Amino acid sequence: MPPPGLQARYMKTFLRYSTLLLCILFGPAVFFWIRSREMTFLYWYLAFMPLAWIFLFVLWHLAFGRAPFRSRLKRFAIFVGIYISLWIGAKALLRYDGSASGSSFPKFSWRWTGPEQAPKIEAIAPETQNIDPELLEAAGDAPNFLGPNRNGMWDSVPFGTDWKTNPPQLIWRKPMGLAWSSFVVSGNKAITQEQKGDEERVTCLDLFTGKELWHHSDPETRLLLVRAENEGAAMGGDGPRSTPRIDDQKVFSVGATGKINCLDLETGKQIWKKDLVEDFNCSIQRWGFANSPLLLPEQDAVVFPGGDIDGPTLISLSRDNGDLKWIFEAEGASYSSPRLLTILGTPQIVSVNRESLTGVNPENGELLWRFDWPVRYPKVCQPLLIGDDRILITASYGAGSFLVQLENNDSTWKASKVWKSIKLKTKFSTCAVLDGYAYGLDEGRLACLDLKDGSRVWKDQKYGFGQNLLFSDWLLIQTEPGPIVLGKPTPEGFTETARLDALSTMTWNVPTMAGRLLLTRNEREAACFLLPPP
Repeated sequence: MPPPGLQARYMKTFLRYSTLLLCILFGPAVFFWIRSREMTFLYWYLAFMPLAWIFLFVLWHLAFGRAPFRSRLKRFAIFVGIYISLWIGAKALLRYDGSASGSSFPKFSWRWTGPEQAPKIEAIAPETQNIDPELLEAAGDAPNFLGPNRNGMWDSVPFGTDWKTNPPQLIWRKPMGLAWSSFVVSGNKAITQEQKGDEERVTCLDLFTGKELWHHSDPETRLLLVRAENEGAAMGGDGPRSTPRIDDQKVFSVGATGKINCLDLETGKQIWKKDLVEDFNCSIQRWGFANSPLLLPEQDAVVFPGGDIDGPTLISLSRDNGDLKWIFEAEGASYSSPRLLTILGTPQIVSVNRESLTGVNPENGELLWRFDWPVRYPKVCQPLLIGDDRILITASYGAGSFLVQLENNDSTWKASKVWKSIKLKTKFSTCAVLDGYAYGLDEGRLACLDLKDGSRVWKDQKYGFGQNLLFSDWLLIQTEPGPIVLGKPTPEGFTETARLDALSTMTWNVPTMAGRLLLTRNEREAACFLLPPP
């Protein structure tokens, strides 16, 4: 056995080189771990990883360098001073302007410059005030978010799919205020939300011309006025997020800060109002209220999700006057919109909440069942009913996607996991289900999941963090950059058959189909297209 002094030297040498090896391996290990997670919001950490990697070597030099300790400490202090100066300089010179895309990669500007001026949108309107009879015949109502079933899926195709020989026709295009809201349609009225300065609006446009018919304003109402201290809110941009709901000549809306309006469809006159924060003690969700109101026809009620902390999670109000009917309290809501589903013969409100999926009695708000989904990151997907007793939920941010089995034994409900998968990570959208497979935008790339076991069949084209709608076996994709693509998804792959240059900048809004009229918008512009007949 070596003498104690030699043992200590061996140990120091071992520690010196083993820790150096760990420092060398740190960078590649973090890089491959992030790549393996397939979550793009982690990628922006790669931009800062070189600085962290260098700092590890500086720490190693402080602990194991051969120079005198005082010299090493001096070098370490200088290096830390440089890092602090860089940080202070960056904070002083750069302004955070939200996300560059749905990847969450930050966008910065010099503090002395004004907000980035996007190219001006040229308004395009019909040349004549006489409505083309073909438009009148082609139009249809779309009073609900994501279609009649609030799931983004239709049984039939209301339009022709050969866009090369019979391309869509642009009817109108116009500038819009900030918003991630979509359109709902009744008759000749297309309704959405938008931000105009510090004024949040519910805006009604003429479906056939794009001309504004009326708007309702909530002054001094803007998400980043009240969440300015939270840079997480700025990440998603400003303006309302929720899509209104039309029913019985009424428009129901909720703004980004929780202001509820019931408006007359014809005039925009306010019938009643509520405030989720002031009236029900809800917190403003971190990225703003984004849920679309849910109508309960048999209960003559409309349901609004609450804030994202413990407390009111679903709030049922009278459709006629806004009086409270019931409150379901849990851990708070997320960014999905609740659905009214019939499961095993029982009507219920199914909602994706902050940390769970729940089924609630629409009559009184009592909990029927709960499935824990504990990751607190945003969950945006619509719960999709598979068969009569299973629900598919998908999300990004490491939350995982689940197929949930529901059972009802003598009014005792049970929710259990069939499988969990991280192979379909939808962020702002809901996947589409067709013939036993789910198709969706997995971190910006179109992917196919086998519903039998949650395994990925393929992952292919990059369309960004947009939206998708399924019409029979045709998938319409609103890409994040703005164009719309059409094609057929199968377990063998996706065949893109047509592309429409609908919009030209970042788009997270869901398109709206009103008969054969396709309405699409983002935070800068809106457009209406007439699709060819089937």
